[in-house]
Amino acid sequence: MDKTIKILVICFATIGIGLFAYHWIHQWHDKAIESVLENEKSACRRRIDRLQAEIRRLEEQLRRQTAPVSEPDLSSIFGTAAPKNVAEPVVDCKKTTRQVVAFFNYLDRKSYLIWPDINMRAEALFEEIFKKLAANPPTNVGEMDNLYSLVKNVTHFYRVLGKDRIDLLKEILKSEKQVIEPAMAVLFNWIFYCNAGMPSSTAGKTLKTMYQYAGFFLNTLGGRSYLLRRDSKLRMLVSYYSLLVIDRANDAKVNAYGIDVRPYIDYLLYDINNQKGLLYHRLYLTRLNALREKYQ
Repeated sequence: MDKTIKILVICFATIGIGLFAYHWIHQWHDKAIESVLENEKSACRRRIDRLQAEIRRLEEQLRRQTAPVSEPDLSSIFGTAAPKNVAEPVVDCKKTTRQVVAFFNYLDRKSYLIWPDINMRAEALFEEIFKKLAANPPTNVGEMDNLYSLVKNVTHFYRVLGKDRIDLLKEILKSEKQVIEPAMAVLFNWIFYCNAGMPSSTAGKTLKTMYQYAGFFLNTLGGRSYLLRRDSKLRMLVSYYSLLVIDRANDAKVNAYGIDVRPYIDYLLYDINNQKGLLYHRLYLTRLNALREKYQ
């Protein structure tokens, strides 16, 4: 009898201890799960806070990038408001010439032209560079025939203009980022449509020179490699004006290299649509869409 009672006591004690242990472990497990969940929630809240802060930063950055480009100083640079007609067939050459003169005077007031072995006015420097480039056109045909031709094309501007002038041009492009776009519009109109103030008899030579460089930038490895080393905005602008030159060469039936403009139109439409901060964004797209219809 005593033995049976002892066995029962031991069984009840064992069951009690087991129940107590189960209850304690269950409570510990619940607390552990709650602690883990709370830690995960805290970590999630911190990640959400960081992501929201990053979203606010990116939104602010996007807002600054997409904000319209201000033009408060352009009138003091070009003598009048920034040019609105970007390489249109009808150009007011008297107004364009005044804008070019004002732009050269603006550069003269800077310290750019105080450069080793360069001491001249901006207009004289521009004319010198244009004459050197016209007298030494790049290779548009047979660039890949041998390594010498390729290297010659890749180093074309360095060979023709020299290190000092290349460094000076780089400095101007770097320091005048906000002015480059309207400046290119004015200079392009002045050279191409107003023939840089020269007699109309030289118009054919001007087109021939600009055609050589348009083909170089669009259609050669040397020209493309040069553009790839520039920032995206300058690369887009040079490609855009090169395309306009090829279009004019087609109209004049002097597209000697048979350059097909259609792939470049599609490429530029995509590029301009993704380019922020352009003064003439809509005008570029309008002109390119007109060219796309023209060459369908």
